[in-house]
Amino acid sequence: MKLDNFIGHIHPIKVSEERVRIGTTFCLGGAAFFLFIVLGISGLLLALYYLPTAEGARAGIHDLDHVIPFGWLMRSIHFWAGQLMVAAMLLHTARVVAAGAYMPPKHLNWLVGMTLFILTAGLDFSGYVLRWDAQTFWAAQVVCQLLGQVPVIGGGLQQIFLGGSEISEVGLLRFYVIHCLIGPSLALAFIMYHFWRVRRDGRLGQLL
Repeated sequence: MKLDNFIGHIHPIKVSEERVRIGTTFCLGGAAFFLFIVLGISGLLLALYYLPTAEGARAGIHDLDHVIPFGWLMRSIHFWAGQLMVAAMLLHTARVVAAGAYMPPKHLNWLVGMTLFILTAGLDFSGYVLRWDAQTFWAAQVVCQLLGQVPVIGGGLQQIFLGGSEISEVGLLRFYVIHCLIGPSLALAFIMYHFWRVRRDGRLGQLL
């Protein structure tokens, strides 16, 4: 009985067949999660050839594009999966708003979903910076300056996320760690909780 209670807690059954039809959900949440998995697998493969230094980043990108067999394909898959995940989450968010599923009693899961959207945008940007060419360098510099403008804690945020008031190789390393370890770990934790809350709260059709 205790085992049944535990399984019922981690995987509550409150979903009707009507609520999980494609025409109801458009499977946008599931699509975003699938793309997250694709990003994880392709990202692990790309990480084998990437060194988070200025010279290592340039060499790694060059080798992936011109030397490593199918490296260009893996980069393309990773890039487009990231853009499609952002698009899927935008559409998912719009569908939730249209269905009114952000209101109580599902407001907590709405906040979790918005946190996931912010994390996804951050992961997309940090991956963009890892190219470490002139364009992405100045984009990172703008972010560094914006963080510095936050009242009271701006300087601390610069130190935490970028390692200083000016973007440098230390900042590149921070972006690398955020993109490859901290961000995906947080995103996965929030995704699992988000899915659990969907099933726990029931009425899946209004949240996926």
